[in-house]
Amino acid sequence: MVSVVLLAACGNDVSVTHYNEPPTAAIQTPPNGTVREEGEIIDFIGSVNDDQTPSNELFVQWTSDIDGVLTNEKACAVSGQCTFSTAQLTPGNHVVVLSASDEQGEVGEGQITITIEEVPDAPTIAIVHPAAGETSEEAEDFTYMVQVSDEQDTPDLLYVSLAYEGEAGLTEFCAPKPDATGIAACEAEIPGGTQHLLFTVTDQDGLSDTAEAFFVVTPRSQIDDDGDGFTEEMGDCDDDDIYSFPGGTEVEDGADNDCDGDVDEGTRAWDDDGDGYSENDGDCDDTTIAIGPDAQESCNGIDDDCNGTPDTEDATGCTDFYYDYDGDGYGSATAAPKCLCQEDGYYRSGYDNDCYDYNSSASPAATSYSSSQRGDGSWDWNCDGTQTKYYTSVGTCSGAVWVCSWSAGWSGTVPSCGASASWIDGCDGFLCEDSTTTQTQPCI
Repeated sequence: MVSVVLLAACGNDVSVTHYNEPPTAAIQTPPNGTVREEGEIIDFIGSVNDDQTPSNELFVQWTSDIDGVLTNEKACAVSGQCTFSTAQLTPGNHVVVLSASDEQGEVGEGQITITIEEVPDAPTIAIVHPAAGETSEEAEDFTYMVQVSDEQDTPDLLYVSLAYEGEAGLTEFCAPKPDATGIAACEAEIPGGTQHLLFTVTDQDGLSDTAEAFFVVTPRSQIDDDGDGFTEEMGDCDDDDIYSFPGGTEVEDGADNDCDGDVDEGTRAWDDDGDGYSENDGDCDDTTIAIGPDAQESCNGIDDDCNGTPDTEDATGCTDFYYDYDGDGYGSATAAPKCLCQEDGYYRSGYDNDCYDYNSSASPAATSYSSSQRGDGSWDWNCDGTQTKYYTSVGTCSGAVWVCSWSAGWSGTVPSCGASASWIDGCDGFLCEDSTTTQTQPCI
């Protein structure tokens, strides 16, 4: 291109011819022969210049002999520096060209060679189940399913991990083996709540891909299992029993029907007085804590221990009563007493000093001498431990004719209790001979 310039100088016409030079272009970065990996971001830096057109007005183009035009725009600064970044170069040996065109269509170029090494592709994973809108229930199996693929590895060589992220971190709950079509599925239970699912596939090169979703697993506490209109979160204390729920009617069935924490209250099975026994357990008065099967019987006219009889033996406040068979008011000294609230049958005496309880005349209160034994061969009627004879004196009759003296008593030795012998009851006044009768010895 030739330019002609006419100048007027000193009245003379002067003609000057100027030739247009094409722009210059060069690539500084990356260096020629650079090797990079597929997908790596590469920053290209170049420079352009033109003797007539400002650098920022030059039409600049970056091209690759493999990928074609990379960018096509006015993209250089006034200083002439041009930049371009890409991570999309196809694997292979590229000749990258920076070209600049001026307003007259002149073109300048700079180029480098760069090698892009192919990097194995990562596998892919897509969630099939749970799909949008699907939910599950806690403690129930749900079928989790993914679709996986890889450019290099067949599905059976891929490792699939199904996990959820909770307070304890990432928890794997299943690692299903993909089938020939890349479908991997398993049935599993995971905790209730809105769970953050993270499903990952890893290939033989260690490359992986993760798909995530938020999945609602309804907690058991939010499910009305028994259909009574209440869940555990609503206060149902037994969500397997339709007859147990807040406000239910309490019946005698061993269950907390109204969910107030008490069982069978208001029924015979309920311990109303808090003594540890209900009416069903044998509490004969479930309104009084002092009355129950474990209560101590007292002498109060009440069946305190619920054995069917009030004021039983050994009750608190009892008195020892002794066995008084003959009813003389004195109990046997040989039979053990009973501690009773009142006399009972033959246990009716407060004394234990009856020496023979088969004869009411024999007792410590006896005062009468008897010439017969009391029934066991003994004449100890007053229970003093001895058989006391009533007549112990020996009689006499003595003196001269017509002058006699005498005293009443036994004629000879004193006989034993109950024995009969001669008793001097007088004296013949002429001969002074004994006058006798037969007498039986009484004792006490």
